[in-house]
Amino acid sequence: MDKKLELSTSRYKVSFEEIVKGGPGGYESTYLTSEGEASPNELYNFLDRLDGTFLPSANRMLRTRNGDNLLTALSEGKSLGIASGFKPSGAFHFGHKLASSAVSFFQKNGVQVFMPVADLECMLDTKLSREQYMYFAADNLLDWGANGVNLDAAYVYLQSEEHRVANLAYFLARGLSIDLPIDIYGAQKMIEKFPFLFAGITQVGDICLPQHEDFGNYHSFMVSGQDQDGHMKMTSELVKRALESGIDFGGVQTLPSGLYIPHIRGIIGKASSSEPESTIYLGSGPDSDDLNERISKSLQKLDRASENPTLALQLQYAALDMVRYIEDFNMHSLVDFVELNERIPEQTKTSLGNLNESEALLAIDNYLIEKCNEHSQDNVALVRDVLPEALRNHQQRRQRVLDYALARADYKDPGAWAEDDRPIELEFWKVPSNAVVEEKKMAGPRWFHIVSSMRDKILA
Repeated sequence: MDKKLELSTSRYKVSFEEIVKGGPGGYESTYLTSEGEASPNELYNFLDRLDGTFLPSANRMLRTRNGDNLLTALSEGKSLGIASGFKPSGAFHFGHKLASSAVSFFQKNGVQVFMPVADLECMLDTKLSREQYMYFAADNLLDWGANGVNLDAAYVYLQSEEHRVANLAYFLARGLSIDLPIDIYGAQKMIEKFPFLFAGITQVGDICLPQHEDFGNYHSFMVSGQDQDGHMKMTSELVKRALESGIDFGGVQTLPSGLYIPHIRGIIGKASSSEPESTIYLGSGPDSDDLNERISKSLQKLDRASENPTLALQLQYAALDMVRYIEDFNMHSLVDFVELNERIPEQTKTSLGNLNESEALLAIDNYLIEKCNEHSQDNVALVRDVLPEALRNHQQRRQRVLDYALARADYKDPGAWAEDDRPIELEFWKVPSNAVVEEKKMAGPRWFHIVSSMRDKILA
């Protein structure tokens, strides 16, 4: 904020002058690299021992907030719940794939998954009708399921239907002071888009829900990009104030943690549903494209960017992110990025010490691209070659999730004396029993009802 902001009401005139530079916070962040804290080595070592592939962890590119609490809960074998959902305002892209892959990794290792579908936040968005955001809710659920998240085992809920989230949010809001959202989200945000505060407070309830006494998890953590750290800061402070008051609020007993995965950079800036030209979509996208159309459009975006000299470097970074963090591409890589990270030359490490964090991370990116060139690996070409296969595989799983969702929605229990033809759960959804949230504790429509409500519009 370079100039003073003024707010005038019928009674007051208030001016704001920024005295300490702060980040944009909340959803307004772009490609953040320094929110939260660097993850402790002990956390990486623990995650290395779990089943499956979690490339951001293997590459030592996670950040945390209240990470020690998460490490303690994991290492002591406590029950955990993830809060990681989405605002249904756009189509699923490779940035979302990275987040849902992280959620799937933890779920397959016994962590319960709580997936808020932020319809309440969409109600604040005057650009979206209810039919539009409910369509995107159904569409994104297919993508999360296709990417390995077991939606039957998870608690998928509409925020508007989950009263415990509202109760937690309102209880914690008793500790809210006017300075807190202004410091976290910025004065300009609070002046121009004050209703955003309601979305932030509701997300505090989402993050705490896995610890609610009805579910009984010892600890909860949010898996997200670093652009959500503003909400985590709000959660941390409000939960801290509530815990210090000594009043029980729904069974919450620990300060929740944030686990931040890297952003997938887009062709232009950060991959974002609101920037179609910069973003590669996995599902039908904003134009409801069929498989052949989405493959063709995706390749055209890459080709146009490759031919534009001003976008060439950004495209290199975007391709590096996809090959480094997305398993579909990483499995074809000639370069072992994990090994390269571990073997950065001492001279390079010394030069990194003279840079700030963002500059150091960019220098590492350039070092990795240089090593790819030495191995004759063109990451852009690799992404272009593998992309059609990745989109086809995702579409096949989407179709299976859609078929399963409709079968679940149409299923009627035949009773004790009839043969039961209950749909069989998808084999790539297999999770341990402790990762399953009890269905009887869920509120509102199930995930397959949300999908089924859009059956005439949705495209696999």
